Parts: sequence; C-alpha cells; structure tokens
Amino acid sequence: MLARNGRLSYRNIANTIGMTTKSVKSRVDKMISEKVIERFITQINPSILGYKTMCNFVIRNDMLDISLLERIGLVGNIHYQFYVMGGVKGFIVMINEGSEEKIELLLKSLQPFILGVTIQSCNEHKIADKLTITDYYIIKQLVGNPRMEILEIGKNTSISPRTVRRRLDKMSDRYHILEFTTLPNPHAMKGQIVFFLSVKVERPMYGNVLTKIFGRLHSRIILSLMTYDQEKETIGLNLASEDVFKIETIRSQIQSLKGVKEANVFLPIKIQYNESVIMKAIERQIKKIERN
Repeated sequence: MLARNGRLSYRNIANTIGMTTKSVKSRVDKMISEKVIERFITQINPSILGYKTMCNFVIRNDMLDISLLERIGLVGNIHYQFYVMGGVKGFIVMINEGSEEKIELLLKSLQPFILGVTIQSCNEHKIADKLTITDYYIIKQLVGNPRMEILEIGKNTSISPRTVRRRLDKMSDRYHILEFTTLPNPHAMKGQIVFFLSVKVERPMYGNVLTKIFGRLHSRIILSLMTYDQEKETIGLNLASEDVFKIETIRSQIQSLKGVKEANVFLPIKIQYNESVIMKAIERQIKKIERN
C-alpha cells in the first residue's frame, strides 16, 4: 500500500488490512529500522523540472568507470542507478535540453556493451506552465520528506495549510505529476525476491496491455516508477515474489498477453535514488520563475 501511495496514513492502512493503527506504525518503523524500506521518496514527472527526454539503459559492469559517469554527466543527470545481478548496472538518466543528439552518440559509442536501451519523451510539458512558485516550494518540502504533514509544509513555507492541501491534491490527483512511494532494499527483504519486469508492447495495444498488467500485478508492486513513455512502447515495473519459479511464471504470463512483443526480468541487488539532482532541478525552476 505504501509503495502505491507513500503518504497513506497508518490509520488508513490499519482500517484496510484489519490491524490497529499502533500495530501498523510499529511494523513500518521496524521495516525502516531494518532497511526493508530504505526510505520514502517523491516521484516527480521530469517535464516540470525542465527535462523533455529520459534515457534508460543497462550496461555491463566491466565498462563502468569514472570517465563513463563523467560522459553521462555531460548530457544529463542520473535519476536512478540499479545494481543488477549478473554483472550489469542500469541507469535512468534525465537528459538536458539540447543534448538529445549527444546521448544518441554516447549510446552508439557504448553499443557493444549495452544490453538494453530505451529513450522516452517526458509527457505533460504544458503542465509546467500551470505551476506557480508556491507549487515548487511545496514540492521541495515533499522531496525532502514525502510523508511531511500538511501543517508542517505550511509552516516551513509560510503557505496556508488550505492552499498546501489544494495545490498538492491538484498536482497529484489532477495533473498526476507527483507520486509517493517507497525505495525498497532487496538485500533486506527476507522471504521476497525483488525483480524488475520490462515489457515491450505493440504501440496500438499499449493501453490494453497496461491495464491487464496492472490488474494482474498491482499487489506485487514495491516501487512505483512513473511512466513517461510517450511513444507507448515500454512498460516497467518493480515487483516482489516469493521465489524465482513464480517470477518466471509471471514473466511467461505477461509474455503471452496479446500485444506484448517481449518480457524480460532483471534482479536488482541495490537501487540508488539521486535526491540531490531533483533538489537542484527544483531550485533552478524556482529561480527561473523569480527572474520572470
């Protein structure tokens, strides 16, 4: 439940699953202390931070060095890094505006060593024009603490709680540019195996396949990653399963869906989220609004 909505109250969870609020809070606190939940995170559509393109790719570990990270830094900012079983590492990179051709050249130079790549357009560009400096102040607070109470956000930003609630509801429920989730720690999830399911879809069937996948697998989602694939060709989910045999069953079932071209599974060992990049991007947007 927290993976799908990291701001759910303990009381709400307790009422849904039939436990006391105190018991739910105790269980969550224990998962945090034991690093089953590495942390809570706020997912932001990169389009409101000035990014128009995302690049996801997987590369062999033996090709990773400081120079490669520096080359990535010249074209964009690393949002996520996935350390994957089998000697590979995955990246989700937000591409700087004007560097779209540069990332193509970078990927081409790495072609013999890349195991998979997807370049996606960030949708909802026009929504950024509807956001005010107040919205970015609220977002900044939530990136630092996704579960921060409305009253505390208002106190820290000198914005009335009523305005905070109204703007937050609009950004999450109407614009769908914010999501709140958990960052899991695969090492600490005893009895569960974390895996990433990557699905390539026939474009005309995208909506139908997406609905079927979420209908079948929503209870297994442990990290909600917002989808920015405007081309409607790929779907990616971070899931958990009891054993490897169930994982293969899930992959095979999804592979058999009409409209699915390919379904692949990766087993992450560690998931790294780069909060500092998001904070700097928010600061840039605030300064941009102030200048205007």
